[in-house]
Amino acid sequence: MAIPCRAEDQADDPGIRARARRITDRSIHAVTDAVQELADLGLVKTATTEVRVHNAAPLFKLFIINEQEAFFGFYPVVEHTVSVDGKPMAIYDAMGKDAILFPFTPSDEDTSNDALYVEQARAWFDSLWGTIAREYAS
Repeated sequence: MAIPCRAEDQADDPGIRARARRITDRSIHAVTDAVQELADLGLVKTATTEVRVHNAAPLFKLFIINEQEAFFGFYPVVEHTVSVDGKPMAIYDAMGKDAILFPFTPSDEDTSNDALYVEQARAWFDSLWGTIAREYAS
């Protein structure tokens, strides 16, 4: 992956990859736990999650809700210092926490491209899911 990487030479680093894996694991568990909690609280009849991962660098967020709405946000790439193996290291990294999500919500009266965007976002997602994505192993 191009990012995250060391800022000084843009090189890959095992410690940076391990940090990214921990962040990914934490995010996945937060979402899957929240979905299960909806069922545990009786707010939905049933809830399931299936997680797949791929090796492409994360450059944006894309949420597709019930195949009818999409929310999209870019991850800006920034240089910042993080702790890697207990030592400070300057890295280039995509910052997803503060990504602004743009809604795409088609309606019957809609004359925008929202319906087309949702359709194409789903097609893109399905193309990754069915080709390079693999089952997530925690």
